Amino acid sequence: MKFFKCPCCNKLHFTRLNGLSFENPYKTLKEHTIKKRLKCGKCHNNLAIFINNKTSETKIIWEEYYKIYDDAYQKQKDLQQEKEQVLKIEDEKEKQKHLEQVLKKIRKIQNEVSTNQSKLRIKARVISPEASAGMTERLS
Repeated sequence: MKFFKCPCCNKLHFTRLNGLSFENPYKTLKEHTIKKRLKCGKCHNNLAIFINNKTSETKIIWEEYYKIYDDAYQKQKDLQQEKEQVLKIEDEKEKQKHLEQVLKKIRKIQNEVSTNQSKLRIKARVISPEASAGMTERLS
């Protein structure tokens, strides 16, 4: 029997982790295995319990909230590679112009992630306002 707190509403969950494993769809958590999926009874969000394959560290995430970050991760990684290519350009004016474009795209993706995650936090606060105290600290 394990105890977990919901990262959204801080509700305490009692659950058993059995030998089952689920497919891990998250690119940024490839070194983890999903051991349990559950739905919080208070805020009705889908949660996933991860176990690190190397350190056996347990991590619980709010799936919808984390998926926003995970979806943008590959786009941002591609733009970082593009930025590295731009930095190799010899002509300073051309280099500066391309660098500004790439950085603008990176900031746009970061802003979209932040905005979408904020919308989810607001939605959770509307659903259960008494449980949302300290939500930002728990999710970061």
